[in-house]
Amino acid sequence: MARTKPNKDALLSDLADHVLAHGLNTASLRPLAAAAGTSDRMLIYHFGSKDQLIAALLEYLAARMAAGLDGAMPPVRLATEEELLRKVLQLMRSDAFQPYNRVWLDIIAAAAQGGAAHREAAHQIIRVFLDWIAKRHPAGAQGAPHALTLIEGMLVMDAAGHASIANAAAGLSDDE
Repeated sequence: MARTKPNKDALLSDLADHVLAHGLNTASLRPLAAAAGTSDRMLIYHFGSKDQLIAALLEYLAARMAAGLDGAMPPVRLATEEELLRKVLQLMRSDAFQPYNRVWLDIIAAAAQGGAAHREAAHQIIRVFLDWIAKRHPAGAQGAPHALTLIEGMLVMDAAGHASIANAAAGLSDDE
């Protein structure tokens, strides 16, 4: 029986699962190919280069996360920014979104080290989430940058082991 060639969407799904489980920093071609049940040469065939593969993978991860966020928090404007911050922080702390947070920190770290591809991916992902927040923020697109900056800061504080500082900023108690 002939082996079928995987399509890009199937590859991206398998690659996304691998990166969410193992992080982006260790995403070299051979482990990615093994996770997708193909060869590194086939990945290059489908995506052109490792940089193009990573760019497509990050775009796919952002879209998957946005769809998950949409399902958990429909696009309804909330009454206050504080309510938005509380809800988003609780959502982002859930088991379903923790892997995305770790990958996002990998992207930010790589962008900070001068990775042009990661910086461009970060810009694209930020645009996706500004739009997502704008649909829920009481001030719409005008308030989204402020809220995203606070949310990102809170998630960094969480990663650094200082969730209580993020909780105080969001008006949450430490047991929430």
